Amino acid sequence: MRLSRARLNLQPKDTQALYTLGVAHGLRANYNFLVRKAWMDSLRDATTARKLHKRVTELDPAMFDARLIQGAHDYVVGSLPWRIKLVGFLAGFRGDKQKGIRTLEEVAARGDQNRVDAEVLLCAIYRRERLPRKAVPLLESLMERFPRNYILRFETAQMYADLGDGARALAMVQKIEDLKSSGHPGYAGLAPEKIYYARGTIQFWYRELDQALSNLKRVASNAENLDLNTGTYAWLRVGQIYDLKGQRPMAVEAYRRVVRMAADSDAAKLSRQYIGAPYRREKTGG
Repeated sequence: MRLSRARLNLQPKDTQALYTLGVAHGLRANYNFLVRKAWMDSLRDATTARKLHKRVTELDPAMFDARLIQGAHDYVVGSLPWRIKLVGFLAGFRGDKQKGIRTLEEVAARGDQNRVDAEVLLCAIYRRERLPRKAVPLLESLMERFPRNYILRFETAQMYADLGDGARALAMVQKIEDLKSSGHPGYAGLAPEKIYYARGTIQFWYRELDQALSNLKRVASNAENLDLNTGTYAWLRVGQIYDLKGQRPMAVEAYRRVVRMAADSDAAKLSRQYIGAPYRREKTGG
């Protein structure tokens, strides 16, 4: 920030200095959000980053990389709950989800250094917005360019499942397992429980309950050594499967394991709900 401001003091229209100052504010916004949990500080930094990069594109419309933060800011602020959005509006913050998506699509198509960043952001947004048909081509392209990144394959499996193609989703999980078994670069550190979890989750949604239970129990048995999200949701799914199979005492015990592991987690909130009343799946599959 000091270096960028020093250059701007000499030349206020220095697009490179405006750009790097915006990136710095964007990084600090991430830190404030993820580490400090300082939501308003994060929002202010993100808004400052957006204004700086807007100035860059005003001075140089061909610098599409500077539109990345603008698009992300529009989408994130536009996705906030209305109460928070009202506070943001009063403080001068704005947001527009659809405009943000269009801007990110423009960066993905015409950007330089930030093209891949925009594509990855769009994959996450398409998943969140339930647009798997738009996510799959991007993910397939990214997998070709980054063959060591197994997360892209997991995401693709999820998108196939969301499209209703359970067989193709499970085939992608099998491909991940095969790549790990063959020692493919980048896959050595992948915990096998991640594979069992992905397979079991897909089987759960496609009502292959016995197979899902087998895979998810393998994950749950090692939950303490996994990331919190995987561990807690494995036990949650185990509980839900036992409820669907009519084995209520075992379901309740699984839900209690979730609460003991991470009392404030989203999985624990759901588990408390199902301790009070058995899990029942809607006809739509939810």
